[in-house]
Amino acid sequence: MIIKKYVVNDMKEALVRAKYELGKEAIIVSQKTVRPGKWYQIFRKKMLEVTVACEDKVHDQVKKEKEDLSKILFTHEKPKIGKTKERETSDALLLEAQRALKDSQGKKSIQKPFVAEKPQEDSPKQDLLKEVFGHQEASRKKWEVYAEKNLLKEKLDEHTLKDFVKQVYGDNAFLREKKLGRINVLIGPTGVGKTTTIAKMASKALLEEDLSVGLITIDTYRIAAVEQLKKYAEILNIPCETIGEPGELQEKLEKLKDCDVILVDTIGASPKDTDRIEDIKSYLDELPRERNTYLAISMSQDVDTNHRILKKYQELNYQGLILTKFDEVENLNNFWHLLEKNVVPIQYYCYGQAVPEDIKEASLDNVLGFLWKELYYD
Repeated sequence: MIIKKYVVNDMKEALVRAKYELGKEAIIVSQKTVRPGKWYQIFRKKMLEVTVACEDKVHDQVKKEKEDLSKILFTHEKPKIGKTKERETSDALLLEAQRALKDSQGKKSIQKPFVAEKPQEDSPKQDLLKEVFGHQEASRKKWEVYAEKNLLKEKLDEHTLKDFVKQVYGDNAFLREKKLGRINVLIGPTGVGKTTTIAKMASKALLEEDLSVGLITIDTYRIAAVEQLKKYAEILNIPCETIGEPGELQEKLEKLKDCDVILVDTIGASPKDTDRIEDIKSYLDELPRERNTYLAISMSQDVDTNHRILKKYQELNYQGLILTKFDEVENLNNFWHLLEKNVVPIQYYCYGQAVPEDIKEASLDNVLGFLWKELYYD
């Protein structure tokens, strides 16, 4: 499978580029709005990031067509009369890409340049402090005390911010490490990326730690999620069991008794959906007590929603967090909120859709380091 990301002005441009580079069989996997560049957000133009995928064999065929086209364009020999079907496809894609580029250039020429008004009163340092702490007044006040104590009058940088967190939040549960257990359950709302995260965790345990892995999915509400997890299991050549009732869990666990690690994907539930959360609890009650239950939450979600999720899901007694969608984060509000309100360790953080690359074990250095570079520096 070939996966590529395009940062473009609109979906039309993405489709043309994808068809030209990957062929007409390419499919759109996801799309999101991004702001290229890592400085003050008001100066960054909104763009569309589109993730596209195609099968290896299709990509190889398109690559061959493009190479054939290049030979014709850059050799002195005249092409033979009568184009082949492959040549016609390549020529058509090239013409389509050229037209899209021309259209894009035409649009840019009539757009008025965006000129941001610079604040009159705030200094660059104050602007950065506003960006870093956002609306999290508790953390901002602690920073002011720290800055005064340490006689900080100059720049705020990554090293200083990490030192601040270590000194002020040094015993925070967010910073404690928690190791993967034998039975590990992922819970959380729909759309936070639980199934993809399970695939990343399985790949990491299998390929990097040489552990035998088994999967269980109880997400019977979403057939697509079940099929997706089965597909991952097939690729990794590991067992994947599906259950529809809590009473089936013991039988499935017995089938996977020889696995070093068992990962359980669950039903997604809104914090407002009390009935579905109770449904999840009925499954968890059938699992051994010696398990790790992780709550997956999206760092791109707004703070108030995540606060409700953290509070409501306490009913399921999660012992750790997995933070997803770091690549979609626009500020540090959720980071400070977790430092202030969270009481359990962070196991992993995820920052993309690539399996297994886009997942790492969480620590202060890599979490805060990633966020700092993602938000404020290239």
